[in-house]
Amino acid sequence: MFFYTARGFEQFLLKSNLMGVLFTVVLLLPYVFKDWARFLSLFATIALGFLFNASITFFEVVTISAQASRWVFWCMLIFLFLFCFYRLMTSGKKLRNKGDTIFYVIAFVFGFMDSILHEGVWKPVIANASYEFLALIGYLVGYIGGLIMVAIIYFLVSYALQAILRFTQKEWGLIVSAMAIGVLISEVIKII
Repeated sequence: MFFYTARGFEQFLLKSNLMGVLFTVVLLLPYVFKDWARFLSLFATIALGFLFNASITFFEVVTISAQASRWVFWCMLIFLFLFCFYRLMTSGKKLRNKGDTIFYVIAFVFGFMDSILHEGVWKPVIANASYEFLALIGYLVGYIGGLIMVAIIYFLVSYALQAILRFTQKEWGLIVSAMAIGVLISEVIKII
């Protein structure tokens, strides 16, 4: 089980999963560390999306072609770009408890698409296991561990830079959202 957890952790932190790390950082923009229950529930929703797609794909309920994976990649880029742009426009505004449903839907969709994009990484690892579903759960625990590690690093860097450079929450949101959009544009330019 530990092997699969380590593989899930590695997969989330791979360079090929840059969009996953960017999404995590942009998702956490309006939160501070004391909101740990909210962002852990968002991480659980990402994991549910990943698990849902991994289950239906691995147990061959649905098969996804290579052409569909390419379309999902472009859809995910557009999805992430729009989410970064939304965070850029709403930077510095207080979170409302009533409007969180859309973020849970976004997190679920992201987990679903991320599972499709990295099917070539997780599927061979799980296929060699004797208990596939337990291996998939172990892999998912590692994936969530990667999410939590990115969150901790983000909150530490965020706190340090806001304290040292005296950024407000709004300015910090603008900077991080703009940097994420810049990274996404550079990724698109590399592909084209």
